[in-house]
Amino acid sequence: MTSATTSVELVQSLFAAFGRGDIGFILERLTPDCSWCVPGAGYALAGEYKGPEGAAEFFRKLHETEEMLRFEPGQYFTSEADVVVLGFEEARIRATGKQVASRWAMVFRVKDGKVSAWSTHFDTAAYAEAHRP
Repeated sequence: MTSATTSVELVQSLFAAFGRGDIGFILERLTPDCSWCVPGAGYALAGEYKGPEGAAEFFRKLHETEEMLRFEPGQYFTSEADVVVLGFEEARIRATGKQVASRWAMVFRVKDGKVSAWSTHFDTAAYAEAHRP
């Protein structure tokens, strides 16, 4: 079983990779059946993506539609090998030029040292509105 400390280090390494644009690093640390879930009716990125291929599609859509201005993971909480992170982000929507910000919570389920499920929880209504022309 992966220790909580190791799981937090894994998640921190994923955030660092996201910050430097190394999506390949993230994809290599997902299980083949990983569930990658974004809620939000009317939000362009909402849906459940499956496996590293699905997560790659999510990151492609994210890059095409949003420019991340601030991305700040804050507090980390663990339960066995799983990690919940509270943070803040601010983005500019490429199509509209609108800026939007939200606090978020991300849940990482970790199995055998890899992420087997990820979900994010944030103000999807604000993001959906920012995407509207």
